[in-house]
Amino acid sequence: MSPAWTATCMPLKFVKFMNSLKTKLILAISVLIFVLFGVASFLFLAEKQRELTQDIFVNGRSFAELTAPEIVANYNLYLPQKSFVYFNREIQSVFEKSQDVAALQVVSYKGELAYDSTTEVEKQYEGPQRLLQDQELLAQVKSRNPSVRTLDTGRTVFLKKTESGDIQFVDADEQPVAPLAADEKIAYLVQPGSDDFAVVYNISYALLQERVNQTMLRGVLLGVFGVGIGIFIAFFFAVGITNPLKNLTAGAGIIAKGNFQHRVEVKTKDELLTLANAFNSMAQELEISTKALVYKERVAKELELAAKIQKELLPKEIPKIEGMDISAGLLPAEEIGGDCYDFIMTDPQNLLMYLGDVTGHGVPSGLVVSVANALIYNYAGKTDMKDLLMNVNRILKEKTASNMFMTLVMLTWSAMEKKLLYCSAGHEQMVHYHAADGKVTLTPAGGLALGMFPTIEKTLEVRDVPMEKGDALIVYSDGIPESWKSETEMYGMGRLKRAVSEYCDLPSAFAIRNALLADVKEFSGKWKQMDDITIMVLKRN
Repeated sequence: MSPAWTATCMPLKFVKFMNSLKTKLILAISVLIFVLFGVASFLFLAEKQRELTQDIFVNGRSFAELTAPEIVANYNLYLPQKSFVYFNREIQSVFEKSQDVAALQVVSYKGELAYDSTTEVEKQYEGPQRLLQDQELLAQVKSRNPSVRTLDTGRTVFLKKTESGDIQFVDADEQPVAPLAADEKIAYLVQPGSDDFAVVYNISYALLQERVNQTMLRGVLLGVFGVGIGIFIAFFFAVGITNPLKNLTAGAGIIAKGNFQHRVEVKTKDELLTLANAFNSMAQELEISTKALVYKERVAKELELAAKIQKELLPKEIPKIEGMDISAGLLPAEEIGGDCYDFIMTDPQNLLMYLGDVTGHGVPSGLVVSVANALIYNYAGKTDMKDLLMNVNRILKEKTASNMFMTLVMLTWSAMEKKLLYCSAGHEQMVHYHAADGKVTLTPAGGLALGMFPTIEKTLEVRDVPMEKGDALIVYSDGIPESWKSETEMYGMGRLKRAVSEYCDLPSAFAIRNALLADVKEFSGKWKQMDDITIMVLKRN
């Protein structure tokens, strides 16, 4: 075999090898897997770093809230008595609880550095008074709001807690600013610890980098393993793949155009058949899912429209009437609520009011509310309260389901007679605040819920509420006393009466309403609202 012939044949063999399906598949899969693993690893690492950075901030803030009062208490307990050893032991136990805190300082609101863990390692500082030279840090300490200084941009962000318990990002003047980005690192965090001192926590990201490096190493190993498996599979299963793949590709194009009834036929007996079956199953599921999505969007739009209509049924403004200051509000638990209230001027001197609560909440309750509103509006001014409620009860009993009923309390205020009357149909007892002595009492209970029985005449009774100047009457749905803070703790009547006693000396019914609702929301925190909350406040002026 001559050298010239060998030189000619080698390139031909190489070209043939490179043009083979097996080689192309191996190269293509290898490059594809490498690129996919590379991109996925990069995105994953970036996301992981953002997640860890965010975790360090969240954990640091929680850690600061928990430990700052303890650190200040230990400082006041030990350092004034020169008991540095005991104080240092407590500080070390604090560091052991968080690997993200590199150092901490205790600073008074006057700017005096009372303790610095970086310099006071073995003994207590005994030199002249140390004052903060960093004016921005001094402003953070004096703010009394928790705050952070970012590491890269050096901006200062204050963390203000809202009435609902959420955190609002503000500046030194408590004006809203851009929140911290997920990947924005912080240099330190300032947490008020007492009325005299704040604690500055220096944050370390050494542990974050270590975890990122470990994740990167695992990604590289996984990528190498994936490429090897891909080459192995491509080498042994190259033959007979192209035609089924063409069928799958063509089927994907047809389905992408919206023909979800198209099915791909594959006659092989290996994993490609499983893939084809899965592909066909996917097409079927896509058809079902698309129909379900369209239905869900339609229902959501209808619920949105229903909620808007129901909101329009609420009074847009409360009528003004001599002798009584009135405010009301409703917080639904879902898009459609089961509570209602309204005000109807039967004549210039008389105002009819009511507050009702249908069993449950959602669409069924909302429909009953709409029926009840229409009935009351129709009968208002034509009969007295007792007859009005009897007529509403009769129609609700005939036209609604047997398991749907509505508790309701109706009131009338006569500006001429200065007289407040009410009639209860199984509703919650109203809370009466007596301005003269500050006492809080409950009005008598009575009546049966509307829609339960064909007739409720004998259970209804019109009663008088003696309202002196400054007195307040709180009408509410059971969503207030039955607001939950946890699975075991409920707001209850005791807290409601306490809140009424505390806030009903406010100057207006609007202020009282807002204070009572804020008290309930502060108690519930982030616990899910389980029932509609409705309140009506009447203040005698």
